[in-house]
Amino acid sequence: MCLTTEMLALFLNMLDPAIIETHADRIAIHAQLQTTIWEPKADLWCTDGRHPERLVEAN
Repeated sequence: MCLTTEMLALFLNMLDPAIIETHADRIAIHAQLQTTIWEPKADLWCTDGRHPERLVEAN
């Protein structure tokens, strides 16, 4: 899935800032069940979505 920078910013503004980790080349969202990585591709930010290897056990 890909979003424009503006749409990604709107999405991130709805989340708890404590679960967002930003870097120059990616944004990581550390949710309860998994970490999702968003990466820039041309003018969009894209994620591969769910990855079983990224799932963590819920407490």
